[in-house]
Amino acid sequence: MSAGQHGPAEDPGDIANHPRWLWLDRALCASLAIYGLAVLLTLLALPHFFLPAEDAVILHQYSRNLAEQGAITYYSGGPRAEGATDFAWMALVAGAIRCGIAPPVFTAVINFSTLLLLGLVMLRAAALRVTPTRLLMIAGAAGLVPQMVAAGAGFALLPDALLLALLVVSFARQRVTLTAALALLLCLFRPDGIVFVVPLLVFLLLRPDTRGARAQRILLAFVLPGLAYFVWRVAYFHALFPLPFTVKSDVHRTLGVLVPHSFTSSLKYLFFDSALLLPLLWRPVPGLRAWIAGHAPRADTIPLVVSLLAVPTLFYWAMRLDQNVGDRFFFYLPLSAALLLALNWSTFDDPRRRLILRIGWAAFLVFLLGPLLREFRSFRDYQFRDVQAIAADLRRLPTRGTLLTTEAGFITYGSGWVAYDAWGLNTERFAHHLVQPSDVVALHPDLIVLHPEPQESCLPQPDWLPAYTVRSWPNMTRNLILGANDAGDYQLWLISYGSFHYRHRKHWRYGEGDRECFLVRQSSPRFAGMVAVLTQHDAVGPPQSIALERAHKDALGVRRNPAPLHQDLNQVLEFLPRTPTGS
Repeated sequence: MSAGQHGPAEDPGDIANHPRWLWLDRALCASLAIYGLAVLLTLLALPHFFLPAEDAVILHQYSRNLAEQGAITYYSGGPRAEGATDFAWMALVAGAIRCGIAPPVFTAVINFSTLLLLGLVMLRAAALRVTPTRLLMIAGAAGLVPQMVAAGAGFALLPDALLLALLVVSFARQRVTLTAALALLLCLFRPDGIVFVVPLLVFLLLRPDTRGARAQRILLAFVLPGLAYFVWRVAYFHALFPLPFTVKSDVHRTLGVLVPHSFTSSLKYLFFDSALLLPLLWRPVPGLRAWIAGHAPRADTIPLVVSLLAVPTLFYWAMRLDQNVGDRFFFYLPLSAALLLALNWSTFDDPRRRLILRIGWAAFLVFLLGPLLREFRSFRDYQFRDVQAIAADLRRLPTRGTLLTTEAGFITYGSGWVAYDAWGLNTERFAHHLVQPSDVVALHPDLIVLHPEPQESCLPQPDWLPAYTVRSWPNMTRNLILGANDAGDYQLWLISYGSFHYRHRKHWRYGEGDRECFLVRQSSPRFAGMVAVLTQHDAVGPPQSIALERAHKDALGVRRNPAPLHQDLNQVLEFLPRTPTGS
């Protein structure tokens, strides 16, 4: 975000020394400003043309229940559940719903506004005059990071970024009470904000001459209100930690501390930050010619690096980052680099500012352009309007059904059915242990909706274990299919996952490749209605669905002999006894 926070200063000596590069700097800054205008307009337009992400819709579900019923529940009339961990954001969206504003529209307006405010905070931190061009340049720089796709997909990313920026600027100015209050607000917006807040507050207490007075202010503005909120939420939800924290911490770690995928996902941002911060932290090596003069950063730079980069990154490396759309959990990495540069901006000379601009563009091209384009493509690919329409029609059935699903957003929000989240982010019983086949039999829901990984099958295989206990997505989907098989009266229907563009790019026919599996209970009084809804929306039913699944396995070369169906081909899933072949 920081590469374009300041246009090249009109220093005559510098222009004389570098006349051939001045046009490049001006072109880069103008490009940022034009792109920034496009980013702002796109944020406002997105909800009118695109669907939000699945996880964003889950929060809308909680907000709607809070607005309409005054309770924090996953489904209407359900038990209290803390699946929406962004408490303050959930409450704001609930207020918008009470005012008749659709959640996606409200989110777009807030993201648009907070991006402009974030630019204002950056300029104030850099001690620069606020101008429309500079605000647009910051918006353009922000639009170069993949996390902006998450903002466009309906997440409260920019409000979180604004709060973190305000917190850092307040810390830099040693405004203890304001810092503590902003720390509390950030934690209410996202509970993992605690990993930023605690180090910053600890550093505020390191000055021995004012430690007592500062501790008292932090106690009154952060600790006591925070404890009061924690006690309330424990009493309300009867749980120490939110359900997503329980699920995301249930993961195998390398050496007991590191989740490999979380680690590798962060590397491109760490490399980007390293390049961007090099002009700030560079120290000439004695005996070597200095290609840039040394620079003494602010005294609080190291505390900020520890609090904004080191501690949070170690925390996220230890967690499984589910639904990490646009690498949204790593939004703080480019933001922190921007904040560090902004706070030191007034101490930079013009050559260093120009160097930061050029390095920023180069680092973007090397580390972030590819991920940004992939996120744009994924956002378009996963515009899944079929399931939204199916959910809306399920809501129109005469009676309310029960639903067990791996896709906890659109289908639950649109149908209004009693819903159980198989992954456990919104259903407590599955947060503490992986859903088992016996759970499926016990619930016996009217409809099971699951999204298997492309290499997995929606048909039970003879080499599967009777049940799986280690939490992973393939193990969960297998357990659901095994449970439906044990229940004995479910029919398989398929719909293609994502948009037409996705299928066209992959050369898949409808129902092939990446798909959602709908297991419809034949003994349900809603069976005819569910089948009619699926048929209306071009879902593929038996026996074609069975043939597609067999062909899917054959095409992947994973297994060419799926267990036979029920002998009368009554469109019911029925399979040979399973014999475990591995651990």
